[in-house]
Amino acid sequence: MAEETKSRPTSETVTSPSSQPTDAQGQLTAAVDDLLDQLQHKFDNVSRDMFGKLDDMARRLDELEASLTIAGDTASPGAGSPKK
Repeated sequence: MAEETKSRPTSETVTSPSSQPTDAQGQLTAAVDDLLDQLQHKFDNVSRDMFGKLDDMARRLDELEASLTIAGDTASPGAGSPKK
């Protein structure tokens, strides 16, 4: 009978702490998931901003190239005059 008494507290002790780590693991998992969601959201925002800035820079470079081409075409007839 003494063995039965020893086995009962052991099983109760095992049951109680096992539920606590499960709860702690669940909280940790939820916290990590939340953190990953926040990082994903921030990454998406930074990525969108970077692509927007790259698109803007490409558009501005295209405009600059076009204006330089136009300026070069207008300067070409004057540059072709013979020098003495």
